[in-house]
Amino acid sequence: MSYTATTISEHIWNEGVIEGEIKGEIKGEIKGEIKGQIKILESLYLSTVLSKEQFEMMVEPLRKQLEKIQCVL
Repeated sequence: MSYTATTISEHIWNEGVIEGEIKGEIKGEIKGEIKGQIKILESLYLSTVLSKEQFEMMVEPLRKQLEKIQCVL
């Protein structure tokens, strides 16, 4: 926060903007990581390294996490 803020409300507003930006970055990183894990599992399934049952068992919790993140943040 710069020292040029002149009012308390300006300071609070600026802090809210910064907090929102940080939450957005974290949300984006987490979503990207989960999507990457899902892509890896899809690749393993398509390469027949994982059976359909194994794939579904491993990908379902990741999909739930992704859905939860999209709703919460």
